[in-house]
Amino acid sequence: MQQHTHWAIYGSGLSMESPFIKKLLRGNAPEPFLLLEGKKGVLFSNHTLNRFIKEEAIHDDYTLTEGEHRSIRTFSSGEQKKALLNHLLSKNPDFLILDNAFDILDKASQKLLKGRLTELSQQMPIIQIFRRKENVLPFVDKIVRFEDDKIIFTGTTNEYQALYQQTKSFSLNGNIPPALVDFDPMDDPLIAFKNVTVSYDDRCILNNINWEINQGDFWQLMGPNGSGKTTLLTMITGDNPKAYGKDITLFGKKKGSGESVWDIKKKIGYVTPAMTTLFRGRHTVESMVISGLHDSIGLYNKPSFMERDLAAKWIELIGMTDIKDKWFSHLSEGQQCMVLIARSMIKHPPLLILDEPTHGLDDYFVSILIELVNKIAAESRTTIIYVSHKDEKGLEPEITFELIPDKSGSTGRIKQ
Repeated sequence: MQQHTHWAIYGSGLSMESPFIKKLLRGNAPEPFLLLEGKKGVLFSNHTLNRFIKEEAIHDDYTLTEGEHRSIRTFSSGEQKKALLNHLLSKNPDFLILDNAFDILDKASQKLLKGRLTELSQQMPIIQIFRRKENVLPFVDKIVRFEDDKIIFTGTTNEYQALYQQTKSFSLNGNIPPALVDFDPMDDPLIAFKNVTVSYDDRCILNNINWEINQGDFWQLMGPNGSGKTTLLTMITGDNPKAYGKDITLFGKKKGSGESVWDIKKKIGYVTPAMTTLFRGRHTVESMVISGLHDSIGLYNKPSFMERDLAAKWIELIGMTDIKDKWFSHLSEGQQCMVLIARSMIKHPPLLILDEPTHGLDDYFVSILIELVNKIAAESRTTIIYVSHKDEKGLEPEITFELIPDKSGSTGRIKQ
């Protein structure tokens, strides 16, 4: 059997839009990939998947689900990636490029995908773009590192580990800045679900959920893809009409006691990678952080001296003082995530929800994020719900609530 060479590439910003990746896909292979010169490659990425999802929504193009009689949007993340991979392989490519293939997949889905890719490694060369060292596939022969669109390292996995074993250090600068105005005192429990069951059509999503969250708690919400984490969150944020008529307490008050969605949302800081699409305009780092005081998308009024001073303290804390006037849209994914957390925390909301915040981040920014979240928990009264499908090394939640999927709907338990 023919032996194939496989590469893993580290470099922020490498995607379908990167000149380097475009060259590879056109068969114009640069060093050190000359073996792929003139070959046909395909790109397995979230960007590619989202393009198919968009085509389905706009043009009723069901390419990925032909014969399934289902929308790709109804598939779980693992099922979506399986459908995409099968479609790409039907094109009979000479090689496969993986762009952060394991993002948002739970452990079971990751295991299945790794097994399939290991099989494919016997049939064709594979190039894996990665941000987390833990995700490098075991069959990779060579690692290539990019910085500023230039290759600065090419070598074996062992040589790479020896050279880049330690993530570059970063220390948060100072303490968590205080709020300008405190929220009114609230009764405990801050959030409570009592025997809450949620169904869509004939399918039960959440089955008899009981969960009580008090002020100042630091929770991790865990569960595999499709277990109902998003459904649970939207019932807290006021975005899910299924919450009406349920025995739910939000910020010390029974759901349906007269509070508006706005009353609920102003008490919540919410961060998810998908939020970056909301801020496509010309917003600086400083204006982004200040806008958190007004719950606005961007800043449209001249800020006061006190607002600018408070924002400056948050920006210094996350180490971005020298780029406070840079456009938010021009930042790296890691920098954007830090700014969004500062924006959410500048008013010290009663509740901070971090929904899969490490998605798309490299090891360096994951370490900063974990340090920042632990610091917020230790130095503020804000309650934290950290949502993930896996444990992050170094994260220090006090307690974990886990959703356990079942045919009759996900049940919840406190993880011991």
